[in-house]
Amino acid sequence: DCNHDNGGCDHECEEDKYDEWCSCHEGFKISTDDWRKCVDIDECEDSTHHEDCHTCVNTEGNYTCRCRYGYELDPKTK
Repeated sequence: DCNHDNGGCDHECEEDKYDEWCSCHEGFKISTDDWRKCVDIDECEDSTHHEDCHTCVNTEGNYTCRCRYGYELDPKTK
């Protein structure tokens, strides 16, 4: 159950009276190999990064952008 060792889940354990399952923090998804493990979502690979991002750089649980020469990163939106 979820009360013991977070149900074996990497991040979060959810349960109702019929079942229990794992969920992941934002920027992560359930692994296809193990429903208890969370893996990083590569926003650069799956094109979910912002359209104004010149060069997308994947980070653990998120991403950042690098700008072409002559541009600078917007401090509000990064």
